[in-house]
Amino acid sequence: MLIAIALTLGGQAGEGGIAIPEDSFWKVIEQIGAAAFSFMVPILAGYIAYSIADRPGLAPGMIGGYIAANGSFYGSEASAGFLGGIIAGFLAGYIALWIKKVQVPKMMQPIMPIIIIPVLSSIIVGLLFVLLIGAPVAQVFESLTGWLAGMQGTSSILLALILGAMISFDMGGPVNKVAFLFGAAMIGEGNYEIMGPIAVAIAVPPIGLGLATLLFKNKFEKAQQETGKASITMGFFGITEGAIPFAAQDPFRVIPSIMVGSMAGSVVAMLSGVGDRVAHGGPIVGILGAVDNVVMFFVAIIIGGAIVTAFMIKFLKRDITTTPIKDTTTQESPNASDQKVENITKLTDITNVNLIDTNLNATSRDAVIEELIAKLDSENVLTSTDDFKQAILDREEESSTGIGMNVAIPHGKSVAVKAPRVVFGLIKDGVDWHSADQSLAKLIFLIAVPKHAEGDAHLKILQMLSRKLMDDDYRDKLLHVQSDQEAYELLEEIQ
Repeated sequence: MLIAIALTLGGQAGEGGIAIPEDSFWKVIEQIGAAAFSFMVPILAGYIAYSIADRPGLAPGMIGGYIAANGSFYGSEASAGFLGGIIAGFLAGYIALWIKKVQVPKMMQPIMPIIIIPVLSSIIVGLLFVLLIGAPVAQVFESLTGWLAGMQGTSSILLALILGAMISFDMGGPVNKVAFLFGAAMIGEGNYEIMGPIAVAIAVPPIGLGLATLLFKNKFEKAQQETGKASITMGFFGITEGAIPFAAQDPFRVIPSIMVGSMAGSVVAMLSGVGDRVAHGGPIVGILGAVDNVVMFFVAIIIGGAIVTAFMIKFLKRDITTTPIKDTTTQESPNASDQKVENITKLTDITNVNLIDTNLNATSRDAVIEELIAKLDSENVLTSTDDFKQAILDREEESSTGIGMNVAIPHGKSVAVKAPRVVFGLIKDGVDWHSADQSLAKLIFLIAVPKHAEGDAHLKILQMLSRKLMDDDYRDKLLHVQSDQEAYELLEEIQ
């Protein structure tokens, strides 16, 4: 973005395209942007390692990523690029995780995550890259880059289809990042026509879904229609994650729709020669002047992608049916209030300290679910724990509710539930929830909703959680709470 701003406000047209004079103030801004860009691979690697081993993996991952991005360490003119960064991140994460599991004397335990694990992991990852895998990975990356960059004609259409599908498949997840970083690497090689289709694909999911909520209101609940407005804004600024609340609610219809839309938009951009000179997407980069053939850039986003996505939603998504929310109070359940969905303005309206456990002991997904259901049962929210557990497991069979980033949101709609409730659990070491990004689930939010209230209540709770859990700092705070009360105070921020 800094490079785009500098080019827009300080660039001058010349024979070689737009350039910024060396003595210009905007040259300094461009250099700051270029410096920030150079951190991309190390930061990518660092946070891949962090998702696996938590804080002890962060520094080794960044160090490994830095080595991967600098071929001079392993005697190669080309670097291992983003591919090397991904490998370095996984290596650092799993090496740090392995060292964490080594039993050490009690007196050494305090310094393990601060000194021992980061230092040993950095040495191992660094040596592996310098001595063994750096040069081969760099050669593979260079060959892959050359092959993809050389695609022309029908091959370029295939490339656009692949990149568009990858960008929208997990909306900011690891598959998205591989495609994005390939485009960013091509910018460094002076090839802007790869990042152009990617910039289009980035914007299509949130804008297309927002457009669908405006055109086809019969497909969306009222709360979703409000979310659609925010989704369009996020798409304008190139934030694909604006589509996540819709995908979390109806993945089997939403994800194919946004993939087809992104692929269509990417093909239009590729065939039109749209280029993007900065590693970002969305209409904002076109407005800032970083895009070549800007008219077709907007055509690709709106007509080629967003409209296709909206009509895919029209054909795939069922019309909504409105069911009135009944009073769920019974004499046998004084703790199950008759609270209506309209009164749920924040998460703590439907949870309390007794529905929080920051020290779960379970070691598997099903065991975690059982522990959290026991919390609900202790609050007299369920008429049958077995029926509700089956509803949760049936939902997991459809697709994993592990959304990545160490978060899982199992949810069930059942006649066994008396009133909407959310249980929060924290597992320090995490459990495998089959998340798309392969991260272990540590923050678990179990949603229980009465069968007759499944429309509004379920959707509103998911939207509240999805919005707040995209905040990295907030998730980090939750991961490090020391008590149920501290967790409750943090959950009060979700609204």
